[in-house]
Amino acid sequence: MKRFPLLFSHAVLVGAALFAFCSSGRGADPQPAPPPPDLPVYVDVPPSWRPFLDDDIAEAFASRVQRVFRQRGYAGRIALVPRRDEPKPAPPLLEIRLLEWRIGRTGNAECTFSATLQTATGQKSLGLIAHTAIFWPSRGGRWGLGRAQESANALDDAAERALRELYQRVAETALIPGLAVKH
Repeated sequence: MKRFPLLFSHAVLVGAALFAFCSSGRGADPQPAPPPPDLPVYVDVPPSWRPFLDDDIAEAFASRVQRVFRQRGYAGRIALVPRRDEPKPAPPLLEIRLLEWRIGRTGNAECTFSATLQTATGQKSLGLIAHTAIFWPSRGGRWGLGRAQESANALDDAAERALRELYQRVAETALIPGLAVKH
C-alpha cells in the first residue's frame, strides 16, 4: 500500500514530461518569420527604479507613434525595437529619446523628446520636440479612476501633438518613402 503513492507520483511526472515534450512543437512546421518593419522605432526611456515600467512606457509611446503615423497616411509597417543591446536593424531606424511624459508641476500634461533618423546615407537629427496639453480635472478628489482617465487623456493629447510634429519633421527630410508632408 505504501508503494501506490510513489508509483502514482512517478506516473504523473512521466506524463507531465511526455506532455511537455509533445506540446513543444518539435514535429510542427515552423512559423515563417514576420517581414521586417519598414520603419523600426526605438524608444529610449529614462531609467527608473522599476525596469518593467520602462518597457511598458516604451511600448505605449511606440503604439502612439504607430497610430499618429497611420492617421497621417503612412502605410508602411512600424515596429518597436525592444532593447538597445539587441542587434540594430538595417536602416532606417527612428530613435526617440523620451525625456518626459508626465503631468508636470504646473498641472498640465507634458511630452518632451528628441529624435534621430538613421538611414543608409547617415544620421539626421530631428531635434527636440515638446508639447503641452491642458489638464482639466472635472471630477472631485485627488485620486480615483476618473482622475486617472483624465490624466491619461491629457498625456495622450500631449504625445499626439508632439508626434504630429515628429511626423512632419521626418516627412520633410524625404528620407522615408511613403511620408507625405502635411500642412
